Amino acid sequence: MRVKIIFWAYIVIAAANLVAQVISSVELNRFTKPVLMPLLLFYILEYSKGRVTIKTLLLSLAILLSWLGDVALLYQSNQLYFMIGLGLFLAAQITYIVVLKKSTFQDIRFDILKVLPFALFALILFAILIPSAGDLAIPIFIYGIVISIMAGTARLRDGLTFQESYRLALYGSLLFLASDSILAINKFYIEIPVSGLWIMSTYAAAQLLLVQGILKHVD
Repeated sequence: MRVKIIFWAYIVIAAANLVAQVISSVELNRFTKPVLMPLLLFYILEYSKGRVTIKTLLLSLAILLSWLGDVALLYQSNQLYFMIGLGLFLAAQITYIVVLKKSTFQDIRFDILKVLPFALFALILFAILIPSAGDLAIPIFIYGIVISIMAGTARLRDGLTFQESYRLALYGSLLFLASDSILAINKFYIEIPVSGLWIMSTYAAAQLLLVQGILKHVD
C-alpha cells in the first residue's frame, strides 16, 4: 500500500514539475524537482521492505547522486554548477551500469549487434555537439560514452533476467538517453521550444522505470 502511495506521490510531483516547465515558474521548479529523487529513495526502501542488499544500496546510491545532480543543475546557467551536475550524473550512470550488471542471472556477454545502435547514436550526437561545446567538449564526450554504455548494458540484459525487469530498465535507459540528449542539444546546439518539458518528462519517467526494472529482478 505504501509503495502505491509513494508511486502516486512521485507522479503528482512530476506532473507539477512539468507544469512549472510549461509556465516557466522558477519557484515551482525549485520546489518540485528536488523532491522527486527522495521519493524514489522511499520507493526503494518500501519495495524492498527494508532488506539491505548490494542491489538496493547501489540503486539508492544512483538515486542519491542523481538528486545531488538535480540540485546542482537548478543553477546550470553557472558553468561551475553545470560541471558539478555533470560529474554527479556521470557517477550515477556508472553506478547504474554496475547495478544493471548485477541484476542478472548470469554474467552479461557483449553482443555488437545489440549495442551498435547506441554507438551510432552517440557518434551522431557527438558530431552535433562537440564543435560547439568549447571547453566542455571532453566532459560531454566522456559523459556521452558512459550513458551510452549504461543503455547498452540495459539492452544486453535481454534473456538474463525476467522480461518485465528487462523491459522496464531498457525503456528507462532509453528515456534517460533521450532526456540528456535533449538537454545537451538545447544547451550547446539549438534552442528547443519548451525544452524543460521534454527534458523533465523523459527524465522523471526514466528514473522511475529504471528503479522499477531493477527492483523487479529477483535472484
